[in-house]
Amino acid sequence: MKNFCARISLSIALFTLVSTYAILPVVAADDPIVAEVGTEKITLSEFQAEIKKLPPNLKQMAGDKRMQKEFLEQLATSRLFYQEGIKQGIDKDPAVKNQIDDATHKIVITALIQREIESRIKTPSDKDVEQYYQTHANDEFKQAKQVRVRHILVAEEATAKEISTKLKGGADFAALAKESSSCPSSAKGGDLGFFTHERMVKEFSDVAFTLKKGEVSDPVKTQFGYHIIEVVEIKESGSTPLAEVRTNIENKLIQKKKSQVFQEYIASLKKKSNVVLYPEVIE
Repeated sequence: MKNFCARISLSIALFTLVSTYAILPVVAADDPIVAEVGTEKITLSEFQAEIKKLPPNLKQMAGDKRMQKEFLEQLATSRLFYQEGIKQGIDKDPAVKNQIDDATHKIVITALIQREIESRIKTPSDKDVEQYYQTHANDEFKQAKQVRVRHILVAEEATAKEISTKLKGGADFAALAKESSSCPSSAKGGDLGFFTHERMVKEFSDVAFTLKKGEVSDPVKTQFGYHIIEVVEIKESGSTPLAEVRTNIENKLIQKKKSQVFQEYIASLKKKSNVVLYPEVIE
């Protein structure tokens, strides 16, 4: 039983492994047969079509002839299972028929939306993106002041004062952070990256946001211990640059257009059909 399960798992893995667009010969004029399953014949063009339906993430491996053969075996097995299911009348089973109907329903709706809505949506122009940005720069894209700091965290005030003295004597901040700081950021020389005032505890932020670039604080006490803070960079408050939010704006405009087209299409269908709702029946 264990070996059987292992073989089944391997079969599934191989099917996934070859799930990609293969590099196959050009289809001959007579479209040669690559497999026969009962009375059904699978042609080379059908085989290629099945391959093309699968995910592209394993594209390189699909060029391997052995992998193509494994996929062909899996495809034949799939057809064999389907034929047996039809022979047993499984497709007529009410539960299975409901699933088939549901799947057909979803596929048709998806294809319709693609044809009538998705196909009408174009990538927003640079002018549209820039206009949206200018309109929302002071609210949606407003950016609070941020500072990027390095810090050294120790448990005792005396230790913090010793480190502070070394720094004032010219010691390297990053080296001391790696050597003495108990914060995980010590591995990066104490670098905490950029943050806004609200991101850190008040005692820490109050000091960090009063320092100038390159300045180092005296020891600062918080609930975590004693910190020595160095400001590395400062980003003043203002609007986030357009380059950083362009993709987000494009996606937002596309979604807005989709919603508009979607609602318009629904309205046009309702004009051609009789749609009456009876919500009182639900209550």
